[in-house]
Amino acid sequence: MTRILVAGELNVDLVLSGLPSLPIKGRELIGTDFQVVLGSSSAITAARLAALGVIVDFAGIVGDDDFGQFVLRELKHYGVGTKHIQRVVSSTGVTIALTYSQDRALLTYPGTIALYDGRDLTVELLSQYDHLHVGSFFLQSGLQAALPGVFQHARKLGLTTSLDVGWDPLEVWGANPYLEPTLAQTDYFFPNESEAQALTGANGRIESLATRIKGILLVKRGAEGASAYQPDGTQVAVPSLPVQVVDTTGAGDAFNAGFLYARCIEGMEIEKALRFAVACGAQAVTQVGGATNAPSATMIHQFLQNQPEQNPQ
Repeated sequence: MTRILVAGELNVDLVLSGLPSLPIKGRELIGTDFQVVLGSSSAITAARLAALGVIVDFAGIVGDDDFGQFVLRELKHYGVGTKHIQRVVSSTGVTIALTYSQDRALLTYPGTIALYDGRDLTVELLSQYDHLHVGSFFLQSGLQAALPGVFQHARKLGLTTSLDVGWDPLEVWGANPYLEPTLAQTDYFFPNESEAQALTGANGRIESLATRIKGILLVKRGAEGASAYQPDGTQVAVPSLPVQVVDTTGAGDAFNAGFLYARCIEGMEIEKALRFAVACGAQAVTQVGGATNAPSATMIHQFLQNQPEQNPQ
């Protein structure tokens, strides 16, 4: 039975939706809805994997506070194993998400996110799993230095690896000294289009980013679908699926979970795995919160069966 370990940041999302515009200095805007939901790229990916039917555990840190307890309770609710999560005397991270029809703005207090350094990701622990996933590379300042070695050890043990970076608040991007050696040990890399472009530079081509990765580059393009760039130069693209967008928060993480499920559990070829992942992302944007009403694999397969045939772009 395939087992996946997700390691990384844990936080809550405070989601305010229905705003008429971005915040305006000195003025007050009124939203139409507010929810407290499970946050963090890594946690949403883990929750989505568990809902799809994967055996998944999480390694990370939460604070000894109400938000930390909320995160643990939510992960357990979705079926994610929490035995490798530590509780410390600190404040759990918080992201304030201002959501709009096609995008969102995020404000984050790192809290415990910056404290996790990955020292618990030992050979003994890694050897219990088949795949290791890490999200929000740029937010995890405490984990970055250890990650190249962790991924290298994981691959030597026979695990596959995957990485999502998120937006770089320092805007250092490819100059981060720990990213390149991590990518050299990464089987599946999941940036969105803006992140991929930032990593290649103003005059670079996204295709060139694929040459810096051990395995496959998977670029999430939102309403334009997704693309895969393979080491042999082969490119595959699939279109998006028509849905009513409510909140885009966590859609990329749902995509990550969908692709990992399709490849690691069902062994799908790249194009079919991309389409399954796009369907997971499409389902995620139809409600507030990245993990809300996370579907089973059967539900995603049925969702795809009800879609009209579309030719890859």
